[in-house]
Formats: sequence, structure tokens, C-alpha cells
Amino acid sequence: MLGAMAPHTSRAISLEDYARANAIEVFVARKGAVMPNPYDSPGHLQEGTKALLLSGLNLTDLKGISTLLVEDGGRKVPAASIKGLHLYVNNNRLQELPDEMGALDNVEFFYCEYNELSTLPRALAEMDGLIAMYFTGNRFTEIPPFVYGMSRLTKLQFSKNQIKVLPPDIGRMKELRHFNIAGNQIAVLPDSIANLTKLRVCDVSDNRLTALPEGFGRVQIVNQLRVRNNPLTALPAGFATMRATIDITGTNIDPEKLSPEMRARISTEKPPGSKDPAAMVVLKPEKLDKVKADKRPR
Repeated sequence: MLGAMAPHTSRAISLEDYARANAIEVFVARKGAVMPNPYDSPGHLQEGTKALLLSGLNLTDLKGISTLLVEDGGRKVPAASIKGLHLYVNNNRLQELPDEMGALDNVEFFYCEYNELSTLPRALAEMDGLIAMYFTGNRFTEIPPFVYGMSRLTKLQFSKNQIKVLPPDIGRMKELRHFNIAGNQIAVLPDSIANLTKLRVCDVSDNRLTALPEGFGRVQIVNQLRVRNNPLTALPAGFATMRATIDITGTNIDPEKLSPEMRARISTEKPPGSKDPAAMVVLKPEKLDKVKADKRPR
């Protein structure tokens, strides 16, 4: 059962076929528990949070997800009835998501990393409880335009795709605390990124950025700004006053040419007082990142 160790399969299978052959148990976060699979990060699980772990099953589709029955505390209940659900479907073979996803008003965090998606259904905007979406390692060439209208999102991740342009509409997402577009092909950040005034972590590493908008310097990022491996030669002057550290590894920025205040912000570590890994409720399996890379479906 998925609440303990998921019965993985080497053959591609639909969610409906998988559910017919296997009991699917809701995972409940408890202090000191270990995530029962190597594909999913437990960083946002709090004591008592319930999660549906459907990662690493070679799923080809999620048809039937809106009516899926799962075991929760010894009872069979609709997955759609579990409040505050975290839904993980990482490391599968998904090429599209069904429109019925829109019926999952109860899902708060949706992890769909390392699949084969290039588009998303507009129905995701109907998931009224959704505050976080993760699409690392898919096949997107753009962030679907309707996503910028999902103004309630606090976390958005499209790292390791093939995105070339970040449009001005990103400035509409004013509730974002965590924004990650690392590992794409973006050459310019729009001036509107200065509207994201609530950012705690922003990662634009491994793109093609030669400069950052001066207005971006007004954003007082709290924990960390990562601009690694971009051909940058300078930073907006305003960054000298923010609390966050700035990781400039692999850029063309000469720290000796920065002001003393800016130079003090340069670090690969988050500042003191940022989230302590020891405070995590559920622990990662050992070698999580290596396993995720090694066992990603091909």
C-alpha cells in the first residue's frame, strides 16, 4: 500500500488500472517519519498533513483521479474529499493532465515533476484550494498563459524545461513566495518581476540572463536569490539592502567590484533564521536527489 511502500511496476499503466490492482493508502505526515518513496520531497508536509503518493508508478494518465477511492484511517473515501491534500505524481510518464483535475478543490500542493508534459489544462485554475504547483523536468517551452491568472499561488516551479520567454504577466502573481525557473533558456526578465514583493526564494539559475531589471532590486527577498550560471556582470543596486543571500556562482560578476553592502549578501547559504532542515516533520530517504535522477522514467 502507498502509505508504506508503493508497489512499483516497470510497465506503463493507467491510474484506473493501477487502482483496480492495488490499494492506495493516504500517507499522513508524522514527526520523524521517513518519506516512503525516493521521488517525493517532504519539505512542505506539516504534522497531520495528508498526501497522496502516486509517484514513480509509470503512470501514463490520471483519468479517474477526481473519483479515485483511497484508504484513509481504515476507511475508503474519495481522494477529492480529503482537505488540504498534497498530491504527488512525480516521475511518471504523463503527457497530459485530464480536465477533471479541476474538481480537486481540496488539493493544496500539486507536484508533477519529471513527466512529459508540454501543456496544462485550463481546469487547473478551477482548483480553488491550490496554492503550489511544481513542474520541474517536463517539456514546457512556455508557462501556459492562464497560469499567470492564478493569483492565489504562493509557490510556482517550472525549472529544467525549455522555456525561452518569461512574459510581463508574471507580475500579476503578487502572492508568490517561491519562484523557480532555473534551468531554462530565458535571456530577459521582464520589469514586472519587481511586482513580486513577497518573494522569499527566487531561483533563475542556469538561464541566459545578461542583466537583471533595476526595479527588481526593490524586492526585499527574504531567504535566497539564486542567479548561478548566468552571464551576468552586475546586480541591481537595491539588492544590497535585502535580507536574502545571493548565490552568484558561475556568473561573470566580480565580487571585488561590488559595494561592501552588496558583497556582504553574496553567499551560497541561506541567511541565519531561514527554515531549519532539522525542523522538517517528515524526513527524506537517503540519497533522495541521486535516486530521483537515476530512476527518472525514460
